[in-house]
Order: sequence, then C-alpha cells, then structure tokens
Amino acid sequence: MIVNHTTIKTILIGIVVFSLWGCSAQSHLSSEKDLKGWSLNMECGTFTCITEVDSALQADLAQRGKKMLQIYLIRHAKPNVKKNFLYSADEAQQYVFNYNSATIVPFDSKLVTVRLQKQHNIYCSSLPRSQETALEIFGDQFPIVCDSIFREFEIRMVDATSFLKLPLPFWQAFSRGSWLLGFNHRGIESHKEAKQRAMQAAENLRKVAEEEGTAILVAHGMLNGAIKSELEKQDWKPIQKQGHLHLGATILVKIVDL
Repeated sequence: MIVNHTTIKTILIGIVVFSLWGCSAQSHLSSEKDLKGWSLNMECGTFTCITEVDSALQADLAQRGKKMLQIYLIRHAKPNVKKNFLYSADEAQQYVFNYNSATIVPFDSKLVTVRLQKQHNIYCSSLPRSQETALEIFGDQFPIVCDSIFREFEIRMVDATSFLKLPLPFWQAFSRGSWLLGFNHRGIESHKEAKQRAMQAAENLRKVAEEEGTAILVAHGMLNGAIKSELEKQDWKPIQKQGHLHLGATILVKIVDL
C-alpha cells in the first residue's frame, strides 16, 4: 500500500474537519433569552412545525411600524441508499453518485406539521432527495419550485490507491477538508464558488421572505448551514437549529420596518 505525503496531510485535515462537523450536529433550540423578548407560537407537538409568525406578535409589531420575517431551512428526509463499512476512494465516489440519485426512505407525515396560508411557494434543490421530501411534506397544497442554486455542496473523493480502504465518514472528511482548503475540486465547483452560490441563495430567500413573510426551503445540511451563516451576517436571528437532522428545520427571523 502506497500513501504519499499529500494523502497523509489530507487525512489529518479530514480528521479535524470531521470532528468539527460532529460538534455542530449537536445543536439544539436557542434559549428564550436569545430571542430578546420575541415569542413565537410554534408548539404543535411534532418534530418540525412549519407555521406563520404568531398573529398576536405580528399585530403588536405592526402597531410599532414593524413586522417579523422568517426563513425555514429544512433538511431532506433520509435517502434510501445502501451503506457498506469499508470503501476504496473509487467506491466512496460511487456512493456519492448513488446518494445524489437516491429516492428517500418513506417517513411518517405526522413528523412534520404544516400550518401555512396558501400564498407561499416552496423552494427545493434540483436533487431527488430534496424534491421528494418537499412533495411528501407539502403535496399539492403549495407550488414547489426546484432550483439548482439550492443543491448541496459538491464533493470529490481524494485520489488514493485502491488497496486503501477506510470507513466512508473518513473519506468524506478527508475529501471535504481538502476542498475547504481550496484544492481537490477538479471537475466540481470550488469552495469559493460554493460560498458565492450560498450567498446568492440566501439573497433569493430574503427577497421571498420580504414578499411573502415566510420563505421555505427544503435542501441540504451544508448548503443550509452556509445560507444560515450568510443570513446571520445580515442580522437574522436563529430561533431553532436542527439543520443537520433529517427533516429538521433551522428557522431564522428578522424584524424589519413596514
């Protein structure tokens, strides 16, 4: 088995990135004090509740010449794809292809409650798992708009000898780590390009929220996380963070002038 210095360096980078990702996946609901006195009536007894801003709160804000906007970043349901324990780099790349082509595992519709008025569009990515999740949640109640700008950040597995076999999460971490550092993006978008796409995606959702009051996106973990970061730079406040959970929603709100 031959492992060169570049592979070793990439492996070390991947371990660090994988550890950081694991920590971020443990996020929970924001505390009440983070809302600075804002309150939303979101208790509906389900895993994810998709609703309008509480009408009493909106009425109170209107008296002061303001209104609350909100953006939902929902992660797709679990893809129906077989996973092995050990992979070569080529096998790991094939898994990525299978994952991007997979349908979703059927889920209990009671996990998600939708309490929206009828004027909303539902946005999703161009990948099957996002589209199928949006259709399963919202059915024919709302128009569903698919756009490739909302697709997940691409990943290309690092080059390595076929004799080297590792658990899939390690390949993903090594490859994503090197991509984040600005290399290992042959044939896919670079990290810089992906960040620019996320910025544009965040801007698109912001405009929808201004028009409709609530913007809803059904997309992917990393893309949703990047959009969240861009919105926070514009003073949007997260009131729920479940972005790395299948069917979990990250919700951001912002109070603006009427």
